[in-house]
Amino acid sequence: MTTTIRPFLRLGRALALSGAMVVALTTAGCNTTKYEPSVTGSVPTDGYRTRHPIVVEEGEATFDVPVAALGESLPPRLLAAVEAFGREAREQGATSITVMVPSASRNEAAAYHASRRITEVLGRAGFAAGAVHKVPYAAVGPEDAAPIRLAYPRVVARVTHRCGRWPDQAIGGLDNSDYWNFGCSTQHNIAAMVAEPTDLVAPAPIGKADATRRATVIQAYRKGEKTRSDFKLPDTSASKVGGGGGE
Repeated sequence: MTTTIRPFLRLGRALALSGAMVVALTTAGCNTTKYEPSVTGSVPTDGYRTRHPIVVEEGEATFDVPVAALGESLPPRLLAAVEAFGREAREQGATSITVMVPSASRNEAAAYHASRRITEVLGRAGFAAGAVHKVPYAAVGPEDAAPIRLAYPRVVARVTHRCGRWPDQAIGGLDNSDYWNFGCSTQHNIAAMVAEPTDLVAPAPIGKADATRRATVIQAYRKGEKTRSDFKLPDTSASKVGGGGGE
């Protein structure tokens, strides 16, 4: 009896395992649960704006006037640039301007005399003598031909740190993000090119419409006359200008 029963037991166990596999496959085929794909980290669209923000803050506008050690006077073109800088300062609302004169340099004497002339030129730009503050500053060394620096306070736009730093990685990360220094020089250049830094905070208001011109155009439109926007440009195609085309 023992020798005849054991093969059937082995066969029964094999059939049971086969049946279990069929049931598992059938259940998996009937599963209606939707597959949810894993979501990777998205690429930050404002990464460089966050790392290298443009800051609008109080600063100063400067203009350096080179002075030769043996120069007797400043050239007219340079004096015109000084006057233009002074007028720009007045337009920006500056009530005073600082003239920094070098000391302990080889051009100290020439710079002192040039500062007097600069004060006269700034007077033509709208700054009284009392609004021009002269202050000395130490030059790098006795052989330094240091310039005279003009400065006035104003609102400036700039990036508060220098470019070329690599605190994180030299290339983008595994999440497709850009490298840390990416966009730094672009932000610096944009801040330097902005003529009015306050435009980065809020745009300038739109000026009033020209009511007289608007009434003129409306009247012409009602009469069926052509307005300026109705005029067409002349035909400047090659066939017309060059005489080709064979009309």
